[in-house]
Amino acid sequence: MTQVTEAEPATDTGNVETRDAVLQEAVPNHNPTGTAKLDLLLETAVEVQATLGTVRMPIGQLLRMGSGSVVPLNREVGQPVDLLLNGVPFAKGHLVVVHDRLAVRLVEVEVPDTDADEAAPAEDTPA
Repeated sequence: MTQVTEAEPATDTGNVETRDAVLQEAVPNHNPTGTAKLDLLLETAVEVQATLGTVRMPIGQLLRMGSGSVVPLNREVGQPVDLLLNGVPFAKGHLVVVHDRLAVRLVEVEVPDTDADEAAPAEDTPA
């Protein structure tokens, strides 16, 4: 638990009394196995979407469509579909049929590059 000790009172900012706090540095708790409490996440539900393709068209063209109309997508036959995890692309796969249901067979799983995120400089926000 972090302990807070009082320092000198800060400048008065009105009718509210404020003080600067001196915080002790927390000691990191390293888990050598890397799996502690991972089991808590294993039952967490996330939304997975398969995107066959997209198209951009005027609303007027959409309103003229009816039963039997064809909407051409930006994908060619045989190209893998994108799989999104909570809206973020994470894999590619091919459509298959399993027991009269559509499914996706994964062909490529994208592993996030965490080193790039850590190496990227933080954006400065204007004060």
